[in-house]
Amino acid sequence: MNRDLSLAIVGASGYAGQVLHALMMHHPCIEPRVIDAREPDDAALVQCAACDVVALATPSDAARRWAEILLRRGHRVLDLSDAHRLDEGVCYGLPELEGPPTPNTPLVANPGCYPTAALLALRPLLKARLVADDGIAIVGASGASGAGKGLRADLHFCELAGNMFPYKVGQHRHTPEIERYLGAPVSFVTQLLPVTRGMLVTAFVRPRASAAHVLDGLRAAYEMHPWVSVLPEPGPSLGLRHVVGTHQALLAVGPQERSGLLPIFSTIDNLMRGAASQAVHNLNLWLGLSPELGLPPPLATLPSGLPGMSRMLP
Repeated sequence: MNRDLSLAIVGASGYAGQVLHALMMHHPCIEPRVIDAREPDDAALVQCAACDVVALATPSDAARRWAEILLRRGHRVLDLSDAHRLDEGVCYGLPELEGPPTPNTPLVANPGCYPTAALLALRPLLKARLVADDGIAIVGASGASGAGKGLRADLHFCELAGNMFPYKVGQHRHTPEIERYLGAPVSFVTQLLPVTRGMLVTAFVRPRASAAHVLDGLRAAYEMHPWVSVLPEPGPSLGLRHVVGTHQALLAVGPQERSGLLPIFSTIDNLMRGAASQAVHNLNLWLGLSPELGLPPPLATLPSGLPGMSRMLP
């Protein structure tokens, strides 16, 4: 495989970094190079200098330290942490909504997993004024990998297996990110599922049009975006098994509730679309490559909801 470009990966031992490295191993144009250093010392910076882009899959504090030095030295940085997502004027890497990064962009902030799922479901609807921009409530449920590799009592097998519980209620770090890029305040509650990966986000909104018109609005928004599929109705076809190991986002609109609220659903793989494959997508666009390189192909058909459709995991 003749690969003319290279990507330095800092933090390849974490879940997102591991999946990013696995994807890049099969990229036809970009060679991954793991930087085995916790801090940006001289040896690590020499290795980074030989690469076209440096990906930071580290905790936020470390990402800030690395990015400050790398940017000062003129390197391009792809940050998978939340260190720079709220910076003024930052390039926010959600191409379906923000467009591709320009070649001279110094840093791309990869979106968080919950914000990715929530924004894909809601932002086109707010932009088209199909739903109200107040009173939005979002409930997210994620696999345990979303909590990272740190040791915590509530992530032990005996605590999580056969269990489900809310976490970080009222203080989740993704709430400001969702509100910033949605342009509206939200109530946001997260729950931990006894599965490894995948997440389902359900948003309750006040519709300004019928459920059918809201569904048509989502379809129109993503007509030219093959990695976002709008399903005809919610149900088993929104199951995690259909997105785990893929870059796909599955969206659906539920029937209007008797309370007057309309549920909007979004399912993604938190380690792929919510982290690593989103980084590859951004990297391709940033470097002027075909967007599909190194990514699993888009779903050719909509999921049927039947078992046995999970993909090979990167």
